[in-house]
Amino acid sequence: MKNKFKPRKIIGVKQIQNLKRHNPNATFVDAYNRQIRELFFIDNLEFVGQDKIKVFRSKKFRDYKRSRTNNFMHFYYPWNNTLVKCVKEEDYFRLKTNRNRNLIKKDEQKILYDYKIAVFGMSVGSNIAITLAQAGISKNMVIADFDNLDTTNMNRILAGVHQIGLNKAVIAARKMYEDNPYANVTVLEKGIATELLEKLLKEKKIDCIVEEIDDMVMKIETRKLAIKHKVPVLMITDNGDRAVLHIERYDLGYKKIFEKDTRYWGQKIKKCRTPKDFADIVINNIVGGKSKVDPRMMDSVMKVFQKKFVSWPQLGTAALLGSVAVTYAIKMIVRKDDKKPFRREYLKVY
Repeated sequence: MKNKFKPRKIIGVKQIQNLKRHNPNATFVDAYNRQIRELFFIDNLEFVGQDKIKVFRSKKFRDYKRSRTNNFMHFYYPWNNTLVKCVKEEDYFRLKTNRNRNLIKKDEQKILYDYKIAVFGMSVGSNIAITLAQAGISKNMVIADFDNLDTTNMNRILAGVHQIGLNKAVIAARKMYEDNPYANVTVLEKGIATELLEKLLKEKKIDCIVEEIDDMVMKIETRKLAIKHKVPVLMITDNGDRAVLHIERYDLGYKKIFEKDTRYWGQKIKKCRTPKDFADIVINNIVGGKSKVDPRMMDSVMKVFQKKFVSWPQLGTAALLGSVAVTYAIKMIVRKDDKKPFRREYLKVY
């Protein structure tokens, strides 16, 4: 289906009229009118705190609005049949990030916006991608997942019942484009593979990888390529109402994978035959041992092996905690505030 995750730019009066003629039930949203008012206060701080009704009747506001008569674009969102009139990208970016200042400084925000992030795995990863977009980070993002949404995913994925059966990456992309129509989201509906990742890294389309893949082999292959191309990798692992954050700074020359050399992983993966073998890697190599695993999580894992539960448990609270932690860590990396080659942080919802 064409345009299933990306809004379409509608240029010119004829195109708008044509769209309305063929979509009589389309919703029209004039975001532009409110945006101009917001921009006026940002550009004319002396009016802040004054009566808004009087301000908008003033000559200065009328002149300001007139000077921006052509400063807009129309975007049509086919999945919800909505046409939006919106200010152009530079002003939209100023509005979108205005309340970030000065917690994020103006020059930092621009660097973060241009920083190219790939998020692989749209369970926990969808929360991360959406949080990054909301923070004005990574206009150009690559997201990947081959799986479609099921109802059992909805305790942790920001989606609705009307989206069941839709690809998880497409769901996330739609949300990101609704947040920023000027975004550029590359959606990989078949997931990520070694050859494709190598190509993206060679073409310098990725500055940082957030890896949330279930496939243990691909976890290791992703890091091997990240070592080769000197790209940092971040990962969140659910642990009940807790989460474990891994930061592997391959951009700083770090060359191990979960604190082990690549030779170790070549042998370890070959010996893995059952789900229990892979669970052992998660518990001991990734989380850091049974003592670090939430007791209810450990009990749930055993019930999965005994076929008393369908699958490994995950909580939405941990997913949201992880999205905040990854977003914060990426800001630290971009601002060069964190130069540790490897970090494993234990996080908890209080």
